[in-house]
Amino acid sequence: MSATGYSFIDTHAHLGMLEHSPIDEIIARAKAQGISKMITVATHEESWGINEKLAAHSPDIYFTVGLHPHDAEKVPNCEKNLKAFYGGSQHKNKCVAIGETGLDFFYNFAGKEAQVAQFETQIRLAQEWDLPLVIHCREAFEELFKSLKKVGVPKKAGVMHCFTGTTSEALEAVKMGFSISFSGIVTFKNAEALRDTAKEVPEDRLLIETDCPFLTPVPHRGEKNEPSFLPHTAKALAVARNISVEHLAKITTENAMRVFSLF
Repeated sequence: MSATGYSFIDTHAHLGMLEHSPIDEIIARAKAQGISKMITVATHEESWGINEKLAAHSPDIYFTVGLHPHDAEKVPNCEKNLKAFYGGSQHKNKCVAIGETGLDFFYNFAGKEAQVAQFETQIRLAQEWDLPLVIHCREAFEELFKSLKKVGVPKKAGVMHCFTGTTSEALEAVKMGFSISFSGIVTFKNAEALRDTAKEVPEDRLLIETDCPFLTPVPHRGEKNEPSFLPHTAKALAVARNISVEHLAKITTENAMRVFSLF
């Protein structure tokens, strides 16, 4: 039995970015806190191979391939390169999604046109490979929904990761078939509006994540985030929804298994 007594799935971690401890120690701490499975998510081209190796390292780690909107102008041959990598992967069965992809009009580290083009490319790949999308969206939901309607939501839809939008945006995404994932932000004192949104997400569309090494939850602010901290997010979400942590663990685990076709 884990220290928490419950089982969780971290649906969005950047394990390749964790340098504060050896990966085996990070995995061991996660297991001790009830983290049964982890998905290590790609952001740029160099992360594809790193995440594939991490997934091969453990039966309970899965990976994604994709290009973050911040890097939309850095890989002009994104489609060609993704197809070459995915086609040649020896661990393709553990690649469970395309992403993280999407749009970020808050930082605008890449031009809007390039972001939209790369996002729509990855929507088409998700359709072709029958994989869900892991979507990053910040201050760009109108354009994001427009692209999804234009290209077509993949059969397996996917997840709006680290959701920070409005309740209406969350429900629009749900209507399109997506799940909504909440990170350590829900533990922050000033995140009351986000906790209110979390109350409105249908139970069968709810997911949790760390987004580590970013967004460390209370009470570990100031430390590097890691999967073992996920129960803090789960507890805050359970309180917001007025349900038990046990029930929250059960539904989010079931949802993650279904969304990402985990085994």
